Amino acid sequence: MAKFKLAIDGVEREFEATRQGDEIHLAAEGFTAVCHLLHTDSHTALLEWTQPDGTRQRIRLAGHKEGDKRQLWINGRAFTAERIRERGHGSQENASLAAAIPAVVTEILVNVGDTVVEGDRLILLESMKMVIPIQAPYGGVVTAVHCAQGESVAAGVQLIELDGISG
Repeated sequence: MAKFKLAIDGVEREFEATRQGDEIHLAAEGFTAVCHLLHTDSHTALLEWTQPDGTRQRIRLAGHKEGDKRQLWINGRAFTAERIRERGHGSQENASLAAAIPAVVTEILVNVGDTVVEGDRLILLESMKMVIPIQAPYGGVVTAVHCAQGESVAAGVQLIELDGISG
């Protein structure tokens, strides 16, 4: 599930989107819809939605993503959206800053105070002769590193902390 803020006619609204196979479930302020994904490629999609009165509407969607910001074109209209990320201990994003399996820290690629973008490699781990990168799930500033090179780490223990960049 992903939460977004979307500006529609100058009014900012929050909505949730969840994809399950070829279905996209949308929910916003008492409104829910299930859209069926008819076609997709790298930047466009064709969705079909059955309205409450039973008629079907096709939605042409194109977009560009940069970090948490989205530029969307829906049936020819331009919109901007921003992903809302819930941060804090125990969140799904923080789980991605932990080792998935017991491992050894082979390299720490960042320092406290470094600014990173989504996808940057932060730490390299080794387990069962595999190199496992820990990557930034969102842009931010490194606020803490809880491991050292050569240290054995347990699965699920947070290795690094990021303070997300908003804006």
